[in-house]
Amino acid sequence: MEQVELETEAPLYGGLCLSRHNGVVFVRGTIPGERVVAQLREHKRDYSIADAIEILQGSDDRVEARCPVFSVCGGCHYQHISYERQLALKEEIVTDCLQRIGKTDIALESTLAGQQWHYRSKAQFKLADDGTIGFYKEDSRDVVSVQECFICKTSINAMLRKLSGARFVRGIREIHILSGENTIAYIKGADVDEGRMDFFLDVGFDGAVLESGPSVGATSCRFMLGDLSYVVSAQTFFQSNWELNLRLIQQLSEALGDVDGMSILDAYGGAGNFSLPLSLRCRGATVLENNPYAIADGKRNIQDNNLKNIRYISRPLEKIKETGAGDKKTAKYDIVIVDPPRVGLTTAGVLRLLALSPQRIAYVSCNPATFARDIHKLSKEYTLASVRLVDMFPNTYHCEVLGILNRR
Repeated sequence: MEQVELETEAPLYGGLCLSRHNGVVFVRGTIPGERVVAQLREHKRDYSIADAIEILQGSDDRVEARCPVFSVCGGCHYQHISYERQLALKEEIVTDCLQRIGKTDIALESTLAGQQWHYRSKAQFKLADDGTIGFYKEDSRDVVSVQECFICKTSINAMLRKLSGARFVRGIREIHILSGENTIAYIKGADVDEGRMDFFLDVGFDGAVLESGPSVGATSCRFMLGDLSYVVSAQTFFQSNWELNLRLIQQLSEALGDVDGMSILDAYGGAGNFSLPLSLRCRGATVLENNPYAIADGKRNIQDNNLKNIRYISRPLEKIKETGAGDKKTAKYDIVIVDPPRVGLTTAGVLRLLALSPQRIAYVSCNPATFARDIHKLSKEYTLASVRLVDMFPNTYHCEVLGILNRR
């Protein structure tokens, strides 16, 4: 493969830097302002992709990666960058997306950031045929052995050490570890020997659940959502950085202001991460969710916390009617919260959101590009009042964004 000398310019979403050599080149493993030797490994019509293999002139923000398999394992992208510069790069990326895609120029609110290491409450470990446990090598299905993951909670690493080198139950291909007030394992694989599932209890898990359904011990993981009890099953999505999740909820609540007497719609609501605490302050909350496990978890959370003014509807945003919660069928939703997957809102979802015409929209996004795209689509009827980066995933390129929109 061809090797070239490059100077890196601006950061790009995806852990890349912009450079130029006979056209645009996206470079991995660099920081803006560096001069590197890079290996061109893929050519597209409009750009090429390269990997830095030698740093000729490094940035003052370059640091030694903490993890021995960094740049081999596909989990982290920014361990070679000081944490202060990581935040600055993400802020620059979010701002660029808003200007270039969202066609809006708005100053970001102060970033919410927490601890850089040992923050994840969930990890998905892969198993190779020879019993190696770890994560996939980037752009492959080869398992990289991991003895300790520095972005996972210490409780997860304690379980990983007990699993490393163990004789696993036949047929297992993935082990997801969830750790909150308790720790459970979610086991994926074909023809798993159910009779040996007690192995997970023996090594210290509080429970284990097979993808096919059978389980031993606890089947859900418990967290505290302020003063509320919050449980999620292994098949339910939840924010893995729980410290930052709690701060995000607080920030969203403060940004919405006084919601007394208001009706709230929580689209893509999961097990009630946003709607449960808000229901303590509003007239009524309706949660839209399609995942049956998340719905079951949410209803259990409602019951466990003795909440009376919150309900679930198993229906996508695209098909919700313009009426809201409450006694009057014509009542409208005053506030809509959307927390869509990485692809953002569908066109039909944007149209339905516009038809609902709430006073405010709180948009939580894990992709600044699709967030900016959707903000632009909503801009004909809504003003973007504030945007804040929430660094849910330090040492990776992932960006969580909270935007508050007010109806014009």
